[in-house]
Amino acid sequence: MAPGERERSPRADAHAKAAPRAPREASALLYLFERGGVLHFPLTLRRDDLREHRGQVSLPGGRPEAGEDNWATATREAHEEVGLDRSIPVELGRLTPVWIPPTQTWMHVCVGAGPEVAFEKDPREVAAVEAASVADLLDPATRRVEVWEREGASRRIPSYQLCGWTVWGATAVALGEFASRLRAVGSD
Repeated sequence: MAPGERERSPRADAHAKAAPRAPREASALLYLFERGGVLHFPLTLRRDDLREHRGQVSLPGGRPEAGEDNWATATREAHEEVGLDRSIPVELGRLTPVWIPPTQTWMHVCVGAGPEVAFEKDPREVAAVEAASVADLLDPATRRVEVWEREGASRRIPSYQLCGWTVWGATAVALGEFASRLRAVGSD
């Protein structure tokens, strides 16, 4: 296990074992930078015509190429999606892997930091890129729990309202863990 990486939850492992195909892997980058004395991180709005996660808000990320570890995948994908030079981020740690049932994927979120840069979206994958503030992430007013009807069942879906977007699913789960960790450090 890499430094700062945590084990997968037993509940998520049970879902993965019940999967009809072998679980896949993906990595995303939570890139922290300072703007006006406040920490920020980029979020992307995925294009509506993509095969997976179309129209969703996400951290830059994707599937590994041969021989890549999670950090290499996360920084390559951030470079491809928002133009972040791979040599800039300094790795700070990892969040707990998040299980994404619809795509049978474990998403590994790597946390990194560096200076503010001008993000340039890749128009083949990204409809828009915005910088969300950590202060907004920590503000209880940005958190929501919505009830969605999916596959004939009501489900409680946690989400955040950031940059005028609804952030839900695996990205919201990862950001929720990050916010919890920051609150725990702040209360010490």
